[in-house]
Amino acid sequence: MNLTETDLELVEALREDGRASFESLAGRVGLSRKAVRSRVLRLFEDGVLRVVATVRPEFDGIHANAHLSVSVTGARRDDVARMLADQDETVFVSIVSGGAGVVAEIRTTDLHRLGNVVDRLRGVEGVTRIETLVYTDVVMEPHLPPPRDAVGTDPAVDHLDRTLVDLLRADGRTSYADLAAHVGLSAAATRARVRNLLDMGVIRIVTLVNPTKLGRSFMTGFALDLEETAQDVLHQIKEIGAVDFLALTLGTADAVGTIVTTSVEDTIAVLDRIGTMDGVVGLRSWTHLRLVQERYGIVGG
Repeated sequence: MNLTETDLELVEALREDGRASFESLAGRVGLSRKAVRSRVLRLFEDGVLRVVATVRPEFDGIHANAHLSVSVTGARRDDVARMLADQDETVFVSIVSGGAGVVAEIRTTDLHRLGNVVDRLRGVEGVTRIETLVYTDVVMEPHLPPPRDAVGTDPAVDHLDRTLVDLLRADGRTSYADLAAHVGLSAAATRARVRNLLDMGVIRIVTLVNPTKLGRSFMTGFALDLEETAQDVLHQIKEIGAVDFLALTLGTADAVGTIVTTSVEDTIAVLDRIGTMDGVVGLRSWTHLRLVQERYGIVGG
């Protein structure tokens, strides 16, 4: 879709506050509430963005995450990508350029289950090879709540909290009145529970933007080979504004990440900056051509 400057301003406003009211959005862009509501709903319907609650992985018993590079032969990339997206454990699937036709991220309970998932995906028609990078430390992840050690002990939640979490996972903009109707509490009590879930770091309301549909954004993945003493370089990479994700890994690379830029020139500049840092001995990259699935916060199998 062709986005106007007003659409882009609304996207930015929702990135700052996914639950911003239509009234406040209207005031920001200088349109009526009705016009803004129509524009925002169109952005949702066209897959440009979604507002959801993402959930701390430990809340769901998720302790194993991995990045998969999937080679495709004798089948359409789109068909393979959609088959991968249908798996319970996949939270991210994208069609990419480069040696692998599709990349995916999977989240599940433990390494044993992770191995079983990869074995199952090898059986998907058209998949000829899967390169697996297991995350050992997520250095930068903008979508999820803070790690457990940053928020203290595990919070106490009951079945009403879990119902609220599931509803907000599906739609992070669900009104407090609608949430209250589902759990049988007042809107004020429901608001207090949601606020508590946010404060405890169980959930985070985020706006997931599909860069491949913005028309002005370029999404690029990269994998790094690092020197043994190159831990400081990760902090340097994390401080680059275009870096959207970064994790240490085990496998054929020592780290994997994602950058989002507004031009090909910026993409090249960021990759060159990372590739020439002290401690980086190898860099390979791929371009995201179409984002097929992004459902961070959904329970993995």
